[in-house]
Amino acid sequence: MEISSPIKINNQLIYGRDKTWLISLHQTPNQLTLSIEVDLEEESILLNMIFNGLICHSSTELDTYEKSKWSTSWLTSQSNFEQIQDSDLINERVKIRNDYNVQDFKHYRVSTYDYIIDIIAKDHQLEEANK
Repeated sequence: MEISSPIKINNQLIYGRDKTWLISLHQTPNQLTLSIEVDLEEESILLNMIFNGLICHSSTELDTYEKSKWSTSWLTSQSNFEQIQDSDLINERVKIRNDYNVQDFKHYRVSTYDYIIDIIAKDHQLEEANK
């Protein structure tokens, strides 16, 4: 069973549909960058979420994702940015190539106002962007 582990942004757990807004998504062969506006407790920031060692990403409209059979851990989530342990996406839906070590990859989930974005990548970093 999937278990979601929240990832803090600026030492805060971000939760709520109106707390994160997708501005843009940019993919290169090995990297995915999401530009996100995040409403923190005292301010709003622009943030680049950079995922390296990209294997897969999918973006699903929120109401459609909510009705999917893969939304179980998302429905009980308490964070808009999380890592998924025992991921159904990795274990059942996406078969990582045999010449890759599956343990090197993580499943991340980003929830924005309109979209749920699932990412399989080796790691992530967060960088503040200029407004």
